[in-house]
Amino acid sequence: MAKLWQRSRSADGKSQLHDISLTDLRIEKPSVIFLSGYFTTDNQPGFIAGALKRLEEIMGHRPAPHNEKPVDLYAWSHSSLTNIFNMAAYNLRPASRASTAAYSLAQGVIMPLVAKDFKIDGDGNLSGTPLPLDEAKRNLRNITFFGYSAGTIVGQECFNASMQMMQKIGYKAEDARAALHEVALVSAGNVSRPSKEKDRFTTLYLVASNDKIIRAKNRIWAPLKTLFARFARNLNIKKLSATSAFISAAVTREKFEWRMRDGKTWKERITPLIPSWTMIKSYHELPHYVTHDENLSQFAKIVNFSLTNAVNRAEDAAAPRLSPLDLIRPPQGVPANDAAAYASKIEKAMVGKDVRI
Repeated sequence: MAKLWQRSRSADGKSQLHDISLTDLRIEKPSVIFLSGYFTTDNQPGFIAGALKRLEEIMGHRPAPHNEKPVDLYAWSHSSLTNIFNMAAYNLRPASRASTAAYSLAQGVIMPLVAKDFKIDGDGNLSGTPLPLDEAKRNLRNITFFGYSAGTIVGQECFNASMQMMQKIGYKAEDARAALHEVALVSAGNVSRPSKEKDRFTTLYLVASNDKIIRAKNRIWAPLKTLFARFARNLNIKKLSATSAFISAAVTREKFEWRMRDGKTWKERITPLIPSWTMIKSYHELPHYVTHDENLSQFAKIVNFSLTNAVNRAEDAAAPRLSPLDLIRPPQGVPANDAAAYASKIEKAMVGKDVRI
């Protein structure tokens, strides 16, 4: 079955993966959960460790003083490559579909934060007492999902599963939805259906207009509200709802990216998702969406800044919920010149009503 993982280092510096028990889990401080791509399965520890390393790198780029604040990092693995059938099933029924894996994720991550004494008996019956709405909202501010590719489907299924379970233990639908708005989801290489997901987690959808995986998905499902992404060459940002925004741009043909970690900078080849001998470029690779390298992608820094802002929101429980456009603002601590350049890029990309960043 699908699993949740953390990474640590042994005394001799070797990386160690830890399978986290969803039954015993209770998240009590800011945490980012990487809902990883299609090939990151339970039996691929190298891919799981790689996902966690990349997440550590992203969070390590937070500007001071944010990068000194502790954040728990997790990665989700899929049970097997048959997950592709689950992706199709979700896109057929996005309003209600939730896989067994998504129920497990919601049971372990969401439900203990919204219910007292939440339990599931041997027959699958749920029990628990709904927490006061303000307390549930405060707890859920600790949860940030970062979804990539197939993981973006898991994020949406987790919402559906959470809504269903919260109502079974006594939440009103409107209260369950209001609480779940506090969960942030940064959805990169998105393969779900944004036009059907407007009132869920506070969500950013990042979609490359020349991403062939997403184009193939759109030819099947043709979500009307995302059609403009097929034609966007320059960065475009459109607010879809009070809880969601759609970000699109074409990514470059560059085969390398500049990376930074622990004060070191190096140039690294991007491993193609589709073997290079096929002569087909997918443009779906993770670096296109998460890089700091402005020469590689117009999405540069958006994921890093969004995850930084999402993690920081747990500090002030009384503050209003962040809007999706609040998530993409340059965080405090970014050098003034860099912040101004980034803010200018974002403002120029806004589609529709002018929004100052």
